[in-house]
Amino acid sequence: MRNPALSGLVFVLLAACGKQSPPQKPMTPIGPTDCTTGVAYNYRVMTIHPEVQSVEFQFDWGGAVGDWGNWAASGETAEVSHVFDTAGTYPIAARARDSAGLLSEWSDPLSVTAVSIPSGPARNLSLRAETDSTVRLAWSPPVEGTPNQYLVMFKPVGGTYAVALETGDTTCEHDPAGLTGEYRVLAQFGGRYVEPEETLSTLPVQTNSTWVDELNASGKPGLGWPAPARVGVTYDMSDTAWVDLVEFYVTDFKAGSSGPTYYLASPDLAPGDSGGGVPAGRWQVTSFVELASEQGPLPAPGDSSWRTSARVASTPVYAGCRTQQDFYAVVKVTQMRITQADVRLETWFQPVQGLRLLRH
Repeated sequence: MRNPALSGLVFVLLAACGKQSPPQKPMTPIGPTDCTTGVAYNYRVMTIHPEVQSVEFQFDWGGAVGDWGNWAASGETAEVSHVFDTAGTYPIAARARDSAGLLSEWSDPLSVTAVSIPSGPARNLSLRAETDSTVRLAWSPPVEGTPNQYLVMFKPVGGTYAVALETGDTTCEHDPAGLTGEYRVLAQFGGRYVEPEETLSTLPVQTNSTWVDELNASGKPGLGWPAPARVGVTYDMSDTAWVDLVEFYVTDFKAGSSGPTYYLASPDLAPGDSGGGVPAGRWQVTSFVELASEQGPLPAPGDSSWRTSARVASTPVYAGCRTQQDFYAVVKVTQMRITQADVRLETWFQPVQGLRLLRH
């Protein structure tokens, strides 16, 4: 076994005589020889210093020479990470330098081949409600091939994109914790992330200030959110032409329109409304729940707070709606005018069927 004290003495004597020796030729670097562009790989190297000094290493990555660094004791390995940006075959070599600046020879090269994987975006993205508060995303693999994995990105309302989850499947469930937002699915090929061609959304569709007449007024008392835009539209209810489109109507549940209380009511109540004028038909059945604010969470479908109408005695009034087709919306009544027999309201409609998330 070598005596460190004796080695140190030899080093001092050699240094005094100006005969310090450089590091020996490093071993051939050790690491992956088959690589993918854009991915970081680790390579190790080692050398012996005759005077048992620590050394630093410099790598030649096949034409691109790196910086000095990666110090290691004599006889111990140093490790460095490298990313190949371009496909090709590269002879990788390393050399060592001690604290006096003495250089070793370059090591014998390690031949490394880097390839580029064909890449492309995920296709045919779709989103549906998995439960009334979670979503199921699905997509098809890129035509170019199967990626290493997919990154599902979620941007909540008012926020920025962040990784929601990573998966090797082409479908996943996500719990947005009560928030709505936008989704993107990135395909990862090696170190490259391919942006999708589609963006999915659970953001509710807003309908700005809209006037809706009371049932006995001369205007249109019904409102619905027709596909595909899902923007609120008012409808006449004097015949059954709009029977499939009206999701609620405004009434005081008596003859005339003098109030003083109005209601947002389920359309199937209209033919029997004391106000009259609505023919029998397959009018929609809508449920309502009164809310503390327009951002208030909607209760689950089986909750006892759901009713066939929502009371409007003063403004603002906030009501959640659940349609017969299991769509959810929030209605905000901002003004009630008994003399004009109408109300002004805003709505937010969730276009994902069965999803009761309406943050906006």
